[in-house]
Amino acid sequence: MSRLAEKIGLVIPGNEATLEQIKPFIKEKKLGKNDFLLQAGAVCKKIIIVCKGSCYMYRNKDGKEEVVEFYFEDMLCSDYVSFIRQTPADNSIRALEDSVVEEMSYDDLHHLYDTLLPIERAGRIITESLFCGIVKRMLSYQNDSPEVRYQKLIEQRPIVFKRVPQYLIASFLGVTPVGLSKIRKRLHNNG
Repeated sequence: MSRLAEKIGLVIPGNEATLEQIKPFIKEKKLGKNDFLLQAGAVCKKIIIVCKGSCYMYRNKDGKEEVVEFYFEDMLCSDYVSFIRQTPADNSIRALEDSVVEEMSYDDLHHLYDTLLPIERAGRIITESLFCGIVKRMLSYQNDSPEVRYQKLIEQRPIVFKRVPQYLIASFLGVTPVGLSKIRKRLHNNG
């Protein structure tokens, strides 16, 4: 079964017939390291799940990449504001390593929403979950120090430290690479 169908199946269990109906709308795509899934200014026309590899979302600010999110296997990966509104994206998404993704177009997803009620329900549940994650991260940026954000990242997403270059982790945390080194040294010295 496709990864995207599996993800949907987790939120609408017992709907195997419905999941079979969505399979023809799911397309697999292979990416090389640094290939773009989306470039800022383009409209995000696909919902994507990472099957193998990893990707990251970033925006350019004053000529520098500001990392917004990392995506690994079984994670949905799109600029959701652009996707939902069908407006130009503020962010770009690139492959961090050779990757395989599955994607479904905006038009196909909305066709499925109109014709298969369980898919519309799954879309709502998944969107609510994504929204909660975004709000949680936003509140962390408002309330937590970079050191606390670093510690939370270690606890909640240790895979990031195994597969992502340090300079991108620093950007994700909102610090410079030197700032990240200082945080790591402080934490190491404090036990």
